[in-house]
Amino acid sequence: MTTLQPQIDALEAAITQMADGKTNLLDPLLNMLDALREDAAALARRAEELASLYEVGQEIVSIRKLDQMLESILDRALVLVDAERGFLVLCDWERDALNVPVARQFSQGEVDSAHIELSHDIVRRVLASREPVMTTNAQEDPRFQTSHSIIAYQIRSVLAVPMLAKENCIGAIYVDTRLSSRLFGKDDLALLVAMANQAAVAIQLARLYEDLQTRNRELQEAIHELQETQDELIRAERLTVIGRMASSIVHDLKNPMTTIKGYASLLGKEGLPPEMRQKFSDIITRSVDSFVEMTQEILDYAQGGGPLQPAPVPLGTFLHDLCDFVEPGFKEHELTLSREFAYMGPLTIDETKIRRALYNIISNAVDAMHPGGSLTVSTLRTGNRVEIRLADTGPGIPEAIRDSLFEPFVTYGKARGTGLGLAIVHKTVRDHGGTISVDSVAGQGATFIVQLPLG
Repeated sequence: MTTLQPQIDALEAAITQMADGKTNLLDPLLNMLDALREDAAALARRAEELASLYEVGQEIVSIRKLDQMLESILDRALVLVDAERGFLVLCDWERDALNVPVARQFSQGEVDSAHIELSHDIVRRVLASREPVMTTNAQEDPRFQTSHSIIAYQIRSVLAVPMLAKENCIGAIYVDTRLSSRLFGKDDLALLVAMANQAAVAIQLARLYEDLQTRNRELQEAIHELQETQDELIRAERLTVIGRMASSIVHDLKNPMTTIKGYASLLGKEGLPPEMRQKFSDIITRSVDSFVEMTQEILDYAQGGGPLQPAPVPLGTFLHDLCDFVEPGFKEHELTLSREFAYMGPLTIDETKIRRALYNIISNAVDAMHPGGSLTVSTLRTGNRVEIRLADTGPGIPEAIRDSLFEPFVTYGKARGTGLGLAIVHKTVRDHGGTISVDSVAGQGATFIVQLPLG
């Protein structure tokens, strides 16, 4: 019963009443109504079939696992065309082989692609031509007279359709029946073709999904291996840094310790003139100072410099004290120290750390210059920042270390030092919210520019 049937019945009653026994008028109208009933019934069947086809499409595309999807496709196909048996074929074009992953009402031996059973000829024909095959009397169909399975299994009606996704034929769906009362028709063929096309797209998507999952697992494994390799490299780099640092420390501390030991033994000699004793004592004192400086550099680097303790400091007084402290060393090396302070007002800094940073730069300049050289310390305020310049007349920064100047363990042409001085300077200035840069021309000296915020 369709939704149009009551209206057609009511129309027939009305026509019969109006015709009032006039056969010549009533019979053609009744014939037209019978044809209308048939069309309405066919339309209803088509609507049901389309609804079923839609449900099939919704179901199969919602399945992500390929093996589950293939079973669902075949089960739905059997129900859709009311078939007795069936199987699904997937193509392996590279090996020129057929794979039968799912079958219903067949034994495993019957669906084994290595056997020429279950209408293998029909499937081959469909895959080769990419055209569907339908027969309502397979026993007498001349196309299948050579197929032993048609005769052996008394197959009556057959549908076989390719699964096409654009230009790719990925397999076929085969269904049959041995019941004379259930013969496939064109509508069944159209339904199975439509479903096979949906299935082909769904299978391709499932394969892509599985491939994506596989690649994702491989990527995760690769990332895990890369992480392990990176961890190993980091551990190796740490050991290398520790080795370099230990080597640098041992080498650089050896010199002042050797000096101390040598002159300490000389001080023990009897009859040593007072002036010589004082000279040796001064040398030992300077060696101890050098030793303390290097150990402090190591501690500062290892401890990250520690937290800042900023406080307002009169910059002029601070720099004059620093220059007064280092000036005797300049005179000893026949060097000149100049002061050009355009700004001498307050500056909020950690006095101890900035003093240490500037002292490191000045010490490097003293080591780099020859007698007659000079260093100029100048200041300038620009907006809310103060610029401190330390310009020497030494040989300049070598090209070999210019890009890595502020990295740890970078030294060039120095007889002593851990290579940590400028690395600590860079960190100290950065911790203050400032910047440090260097202008240098080979043979024309170097100028270190420290910029610090006022507050």
